[in-house]
Amino acid sequence: MTTTIALANRKGGSGKTTSTLNIADGLARKGYRVLVIDADSQAQATTGSGILPHQLDMSIYQLLHLAAKNELSKDSIHNTIIQEAKSFDLIPSQADLSALEIELSSVVGRESLMRSLLMELEKDYDFIIIDLPPSLGLITVNGLTASDWLLIPIELSFLSMDGLAQMMGVLYRVNAQLNPALRLLGILPVKCDLRTNLARSVKEEVENNFGLERLLPLVRNDIKLAEAPSFGKSIFEYAPGCRGAMDYLQVVETIIARSVRT
Repeated sequence: MTTTIALANRKGGSGKTTSTLNIADGLARKGYRVLVIDADSQAQATTGSGILPHQLDMSIYQLLHLAAKNELSKDSIHNTIIQEAKSFDLIPSQADLSALEIELSSVVGRESLMRSLLMELEKDYDFIIIDLPPSLGLITVNGLTASDWLLIPIELSFLSMDGLAQMMGVLYRVNAQLNPALRLLGILPVKCDLRTNLARSVKEEVENNFGLERLLPLVRNDIKLAEAPSFGKSIFEYAPGCRGAMDYLQVVETIIARSVRT
């Protein structure tokens, strides 16, 4: 059975795309079949995989339009999936995705279009990882409606606590109205430097509010994590011996332990 994980945070710059790519590559290196869906119009998961969005004929944008018209097919999906670039497969994104919310505003059931897409893929992958935009619009709602788990990456700063609170509010609303099966996989602190009082204080506040069991292993600040996407590589490809790679490996192992259904 496929496990679908959405990575989301209302606040930009939270390490969401970096975490998406490194988690996906880490899972693939453990032998799992993994699909990444870039559902952000900034297309950073696409470019971070070494793919140039402007060169693509098909992306998640076209697939969701097909779903809205009940014209989605296995062929259209498989013609969109990029399989040869990475250890994981990718449904890419393009800038035109930003217009989708307006274009589909009158479509009945528009919140469940991505769920329709994933139903066509549930036998093909062990994990589907969705990189959602830093907003609370239609695309984010679609991703959460289609997912089993929500993973929230955060920086250990007080401003990030507001984004975390907003995402928890969205989780509760999606639970109540669209997807009662959606659960919180965990909160993933990234770019961490626990030598600072601020980082330790925010970490303690997260633990007090959500419980230690909701925290995933910390990802320490590492310049190589910032460098890797510019080469179209995951941290496991770019610098497998660095502390960022070691931290994401622990994150991947925790995700497997928490989410894999037997």
